[in-house]
Amino acid sequence: MNRQYHNNYSQSRDNLVPCSFYNKIGACRHGEKCSKKHIKPTSSKTLLLSNLYQNPKLKTTTTDDAEDELTPKQIQEIFDQFYRDIFVHFATTGEIKQLVVCENENNHLNGNVYVRYKSEDEAGDSMKHLNTEWFNGRPVHCELSPVDSFSEANCRAYETDECSRGEHCNYMHVRKPTKKLADELFRVQEKTRLMKRMEELLVKIEHDKNKEGEEMEVASMLSNPPSRSVVKEEPLEESTTSVVSQLFDY
Repeated sequence: MNRQYHNNYSQSRDNLVPCSFYNKIGACRHGEKCSKKHIKPTSSKTLLLSNLYQNPKLKTTTTDDAEDELTPKQIQEIFDQFYRDIFVHFATTGEIKQLVVCENENNHLNGNVYVRYKSEDEAGDSMKHLNTEWFNGRPVHCELSPVDSFSEANCRAYETDECSRGEHCNYMHVRKPTKKLADELFRVQEKTRLMKRMEELLVKIEHDKNKEGEEMEVASMLSNPPSRSVVKEEPLEESTTSVVSQLFDY
């Protein structure tokens, strides 16, 4: 009887209309109790780390510690440090295209971190790695997200401090790092990846040179009579201009 109920329940869920909020935002305030269907992706370039950012603005304060309330500048400094830390860590497993942090006041979006990688393979590898880690004394929960466009998921009214829905708003209230920090992080990421590609190319060039030298040595041995001494020919060194040209064409 329980099995029959489970089968009927599963079939009824399969017939549900997809939840537009889950597809667009990657989260829904109703969770598993939603009357619509949440279609979880099997592959995606975007990852969701639920409630990873602990928003200092939402910490409850009493009269005694009111004097210790953080200023907007201090909150931004705390967030910038958090953003820097997670960016550097996430970048070790793939190339980051976008990194978005929510500071909504509701449970299903508050502290959510979305990271979009260059490829689905990078996102998949990163998810496996992140789900084995802890952050600020809590286990990390990471999953593939259906979010494809953050511009459609963002609350435009919040960007201009005009959102009046507060905790009832189902769109992303994005907390942004200072522009200087964001520019620096993406610039360093690009420089690091370029240097890695250059190193790989130099290794390939060295390998090709060694292979060419071995082939020339064999050819020389075969072309010379046994009575004559074998003279080993050294491969010509490539000019610096040639190497640099290949680096930028890589």
